[in-house]
Amino acid sequence: MTAGDEVRSKYFSGPERPAPSHLSLPDETRKILAEFDLPSDFLASDSSLSDAPSDLDLKEFDSDLPTPQLSPTKSPHFPTRHTTPVLSTPVKPTSLLKPEIPTPSRIKPLKVSPYFPPALGDPESCLPFPPIDAPSFGLVQEQLAHDPFRLLIATIFLNRTRGGVALPVLFKVFQRYPTIEAMATADLSEFVSMIHCLGFQNQRAKKCITLAQTWLAAPPTKNKRYRKLHYPQKLDGRDVSRHECIDDADPRVAWEIAHLPGVGAYSLDSWRIFCRDELRGLASDWKGTGTLTPGFVPEWKSVLPQDKELRAYLTWMWLKEGWLWDRHSGDLTAASDKMLRAAHRGGVAHEEDGNWVLETSPVKAANGLHGM
Repeated sequence: MTAGDEVRSKYFSGPERPAPSHLSLPDETRKILAEFDLPSDFLASDSSLSDAPSDLDLKEFDSDLPTPQLSPTKSPHFPTRHTTPVLSTPVKPTSLLKPEIPTPSRIKPLKVSPYFPPALGDPESCLPFPPIDAPSFGLVQEQLAHDPFRLLIATIFLNRTRGGVALPVLFKVFQRYPTIEAMATADLSEFVSMIHCLGFQNQRAKKCITLAQTWLAAPPTKNKRYRKLHYPQKLDGRDVSRHECIDDADPRVAWEIAHLPGVGAYSLDSWRIFCRDELRGLASDWKGTGTLTPGFVPEWKSVLPQDKELRAYLTWMWLKEGWLWDRHSGDLTAASDKMLRAAHRGGVAHEEDGNWVLETSPVKAANGLHGM
């Protein structure tokens, strides 16, 4: 993957066309709009759907922003664009209220070949599962583990956005703003333009720039921790005041990067798994390499993430050590020899009841791998 790769999101439909100043509607249509108390430009509204980043906290991060006034035809969660329909003939009133539904005789049944087995679970919940002796799982966090600032920026891009869409744009941004200082002084409109295809570009751009500015003013430092409300458990952080900084001797729950804007659960999980041990000087990487602390336990072993790729990664990491990991409780069960042989071969994994199941055959799942 290179910075020059072109990516086009399915949610981005290109530049908008200007609407004409006057739209002629039939009298019958105007009566219906008036009857339902709809604005005259109702037919010119269309909704462009996109997933909202789950870590976006406008109350805490953008508290100075005015609350948008929404019309009844717009969703509060999704950006909207305006297009203008071309009415070449008068529209019948019933066509506005009753969309045409195909009759059973017009619906063609799907053809299923008897020569191929059914798909392994829901494709949206499946992931390639490399052999456990592979050098890496394939997450971008592994590549950025020694650069925590860029890792956090990556989590802003990846939050609720597929990697195939987000990562090429991310690396273009890194090329345009190669240092923290460059990103801290970035022009907001230019940044927004660069990431427009990802959706929620204004919030993402503002979060990235402000994160860089805060990082320069107060970088994450060993022995300085800040609260993150309700993370990792509900009510965590309530006993730490909003701007309080506590040291490592304080038993209360707080984190070295929680003061940075735009940092939510996904960002914190990623940073704890891949960066925290190195920041605190406990090891040279997240795997515990070079530790001099007796009985040292890497931070990743105490994380219970909600993101499916991070869950799959930890399942893979625990299998390397011979354990099946329950992502709800963190409980461990010894993996059987059969399971480990399958894990050494790798395959495709899908989630079942919140945990990962490894499929080692395109036709049949390996027995005994359920509950991973």
